[in-house]
Amino acid sequence: MKSLTSIHKRIGTPLLVIMGAGALIRIIFLQFLAPFYFGRENFYVDGDTYAWCYAFQNLIEIGSFSVNPGLEYGYFGRMPGYSFFVGIFYLLTGQNWETAFPFIAWVQLILDVISIWLVYRIMKKVSANQLSAQIAAALYAFYPFIIVWIPVVYSEQTSIFFLLWSVWFLLQTEWKYTFFGAVFLGISALLRPQMLVLAPFLMLFSVLKEPFSYWKFIKKGLILIAGFLLVYAPWPLRNYINHDKVIFTQDIRGFYNWNVDALAFYSYIYVVKSEWEPQYSQIIHNQRVEWPEIAYLNPEDSLKLEHVIRLCQTCGSGFSHKFGYWKESFDEPNCNPEIVRLFSELRDNQIRHNPLNVYVWVPLMNLKKALFKTQLTDSASLARKAASLLFYYRSFLILCGWIGLVLVLKRKNTPGKLFYGMIAAFFLAIYLLLCAGLGIQMRNIEMRYFLPADILLLFPAAYLFSLILEYRMNKALTKKGVAGIL
Repeated sequence: MKSLTSIHKRIGTPLLVIMGAGALIRIIFLQFLAPFYFGRENFYVDGDTYAWCYAFQNLIEIGSFSVNPGLEYGYFGRMPGYSFFVGIFYLLTGQNWETAFPFIAWVQLILDVISIWLVYRIMKKVSANQLSAQIAAALYAFYPFIIVWIPVVYSEQTSIFFLLWSVWFLLQTEWKYTFFGAVFLGISALLRPQMLVLAPFLMLFSVLKEPFSYWKFIKKGLILIAGFLLVYAPWPLRNYINHDKVIFTQDIRGFYNWNVDALAFYSYIYVVKSEWEPQYSQIIHNQRVEWPEIAYLNPEDSLKLEHVIRLCQTCGSGFSHKFGYWKESFDEPNCNPEIVRLFSELRDNQIRHNPLNVYVWVPLMNLKKALFKTQLTDSASLARKAASLLFYYRSFLILCGWIGLVLVLKRKNTPGKLFYGMIAAFFLAIYLLLCAGLGIQMRNIEMRYFLPADILLLFPAAYLFSLILEYRMNKALTKKGVAGIL
């Protein structure tokens, strides 16, 4: 009883209620709703799950951390953070993945409930306002796009968990916490490469949030860099020392179905339009491929495009390993180099002759999809159609977050203004990179890639809602006071 009283005093009734409700909705989703949402019984496994699993399993069995030991780039197919996380449960369950998956889901659930507490503590530290802290905790507790990833053996939840710990440590004034914040940021980056975009902004915030002096700037900067590199640097160093490759994150050429022919197709289509369908499905099903008019620059390019598509359908080894390919998969012989050459020429011609489409219209369409997506890819079932409505809530919170950012950055003497500025900078950077980036692996718009930025935007959204509630409460009290006088 004393221990419960102590917890109550330390945490407080509202936060306990929020955490309890958050835990309950996560348990209900994990136990009852997940099969309907994902449309399959084994909701623990999604497309990338076994890539993390097999990388760790190969390390245990053959001493090589590789998603596909038979491929040159298999050593870099996945970063090690989440592989080692799931590997712990693989070992604890007698090296049985099917037994390990439910344990991983429950641990991710527990970690996410702790994240509710972290969001509360971060917001209270930033704003010095109990109401805004409770609102931020509630927004996170019921945020659907973190809840749905809890049962899945994917790195989304764990990366957010370590990100929030990093933010919490870097908000503290004691120097010892700076090092821990950098370490947790490094762990988060090993789980999701998008965190590397956040790292410089978060480190700069940590250095500048206190009165400036050159000595403090240099000392704290060195501590931040040392803590981050202590955790993160072994990964690119291993890639260079052991394999003579300069790879800082991952290289998806380590998968048979992401060979250079498939990557060349994606790098081309993302300068033409903002999604790969229906062209992708038409290729793997050996159907006639329909392109928008802008793809046909001239008769020569039109013929070249028709020719390269035929090569993709018949002798592209990466395409042959895609699910649903129209005939048996193969590795050799293939015409991958010719496919790469042709798509590269077509892509260069698009950039040269249609720069407005490449640099403006396609990124804007990507941005529209990123901010205002309204449905899941598969909306066949009633549950999936209902779940698609959640995207409207996501867009609403993004809008509220930006209104909150504008208000807090315009106001004078607002606590945590630098913190909110860091969130705005990261949000803009990650959305710009994913929507407008010209790299092969960029412009692939999946909502989970934006999750770190969306989660951080909940803080200014909470600030906005607290302003509205405080205004309404003050207005109600004023009316009550006037009525009392009368």
